[in-house]
Amino acid sequence: ELFVKAKIAFWLLNSEQTNPSLDDVIHYKESNSLKESLDLLESDIKKENLDYVYRSIELPLIPIISDMQNVGIMVDVKYLQTLSKEYHIELSKIEKDIFKHANREFNVNSPKQLGEVLFDGMGLTARNMKKSASGARSTKESELEKLRDLHPIIEEILRYRELQKLLSTYIDTIPALVEKDSRLRATFLQTGTSTGRFSSNNPNLQNIPIKTEKGKKIRNAFVAQKGYVLAGFDYSQIELRAAA
Repeated sequence: ELFVKAKIAFWLLNSEQTNPSLDDVIHYKESNSLKESLDLLESDIKKENLDYVYRSIELPLIPIISDMQNVGIMVDVKYLQTLSKEYHIELSKIEKDIFKHANREFNVNSPKQLGEVLFDGMGLTARNMKKSASGARSTKESELEKLRDLHPIIEEILRYRELQKLLSTYIDTIPALVEKDSRLRATFLQTGTSTGRFSSNNPNLQNIPIKTEKGKKIRNAFVAQKGYVLAGFDYSQIELRAAA
């Protein structure tokens, strides 16, 4: 409890330093203990006129966030396993199409091998193609977009990458994080951003895809337990509204 309060006070005074560590907090103004550090931090909070934000906004959230983390969210693991099979089959099909276009097999996930296939083997190039930090020709999505109209292999590679990312980041990873009661308990960070927004990790629950149809399907895995509903509440352009 002391550390959480000190962490919040430290972050309010130094908002660029997100998710401060115990060391950051204890060594604030060269203090020797957590209690001494918290006293100094709270004194500075008053001096900076942040007492209202600290005591009326941030501190009351601590037990609420704790409850959120303890309750977690129910996940339909079987649904994700079915989706995984479906997407892996499609991934293999796309990979075979890429090999046909390239007239060879290679590791599609290797930027080096992909660069050799596209730039050396197939001779694809466009104006303003950028290089990576090591001087190799970049195969980043933004660079591949420049080649999209030159050959159908580019469209296939972009489709492959989207599916691969969905599988490795969400579909094949989330089930391993789900506990025996079918609930996923992410960690919510009150001090995780410099703007004051929450962040979360293990996994990042605020970054479940929505832009593509394939990504959107992942959201169907998050379900309400019997007798409950899931409701979504969000602000539109909150920063602009706050600024206005």
